[in-house]
Amino acid sequence: MQAEDQKNFALLKELAKKLLTEKVPFVERNVLLRATAQEHGFIIRDNELMAIVATARKELRGGGMGVSQGQELYIPENSWAWESVIAARTFNVITALPKVGKSAFIAGFISSWKYGDGEFLGHKINGDCPPVIIAGTDQPLCDWQGILHPAGLMKKTRENHYEVVDPIVKFWHRGDGIYLDEEGIELIERQTEQHQNALIFADSFSTLIGPLGLNENLEECVEPVHNLLERIEPYGATLVLIHHSSRGNADKRASMATRGTGALPAAASQLIQLEHFSKNKTDHRVKVSTEGRNSRAIDLVVEQVDRSQWISHGTSADIEQDEKKDEQEAGLIDRQVTALAFLRDFWENSQKQIDPTQLAELMKDDLGNHPRVQARSTLDQLVAKGLAEKTPDSDPNRGKVVFYRPI
Repeated sequence: MQAEDQKNFALLKELAKKLLTEKVPFVERNVLLRATAQEHGFIIRDNELMAIVATARKELRGGGMGVSQGQELYIPENSWAWESVIAARTFNVITALPKVGKSAFIAGFISSWKYGDGEFLGHKINGDCPPVIIAGTDQPLCDWQGILHPAGLMKKTRENHYEVVDPIVKFWHRGDGIYLDEEGIELIERQTEQHQNALIFADSFSTLIGPLGLNENLEECVEPVHNLLERIEPYGATLVLIHHSSRGNADKRASMATRGTGALPAAASQLIQLEHFSKNKTDHRVKVSTEGRNSRAIDLVVEQVDRSQWISHGTSADIEQDEKKDEQEAGLIDRQVTALAFLRDFWENSQKQIDPTQLAELMKDDLGNHPRVQARSTLDQLVAKGLAEKTPDSDPNRGKVVFYRPI
């Protein structure tokens, strides 16, 4: 009986290899394999069929043997698509609560990659924009139009009619969806084989595995992603998968913020978290932070000023410093306000600093009987408030001089 089973397995495996080589579609391939099994008098279950096809695919690729000493490996030096944010040729997860702007964020990045000048939100984009595959089953076509059209990734052909444009080579949406079942993974694999080094934008994890009946809280739900990664890896594809944050953990680091099992963030090479910068509902700024295996975490505050159009506000530390400066400026007295205005005017117009003697001359009507002493005192007060800084220097005619400039 064992010999017969091995013979049947070998028979179906060879047929599976033939059908894979001929790129016979998933459903037709499975029907042919089942029919062949019945012709030879045995029944094959779903998991056995998948195992046979997986074995056939691995043999066709020649994988599974490991790497031997002296075997040359191709490993590109550039590991970033978007410096410190999106890792190239590997698995990235973007996590955020609903309606923070995850899809528009990636659309803005793709638009900058295709049409921009080599950077987005202050971070370098490497190389030319690759073909883009969107597995966007989470959103209806009308929502995608509102994201892709402003980004230049979709064009209007006539009234109420649109089409996706380069670099998008394949696009699925809720009305014409794709899922991470065997058929869906195979469709994506064929696209990556046809379009080498593609960027796959998958939105979202829960929607893409929904029909498979998998529980987001169990590790097994990540198996379709592992399957997809194994299938696209030979073609240099980059996967960017959107996943929702847990409301209870949204304020934690990216690796802890994702909803469901921790196996999904654990599988990713790069995690990108988006969260509202403040609890003020009129503040539309978004904080971007990252965690990765081979990268230093970034802290970036951005804002979507129009659909899929983003600007950078710098880091959280930059904003905190600016807000502190605003508070300090709000408490200045008139003499300090005037002195700061002169500092800024000199620096912005001629990149020149001011010394107390110069300021005393400019403000002689505001500084009383001892203008130079008052000028220096006023400048030192601005330094103490973090609004100016001073630099000791020397002048051939005047000796030691202290110069001031605005921060």
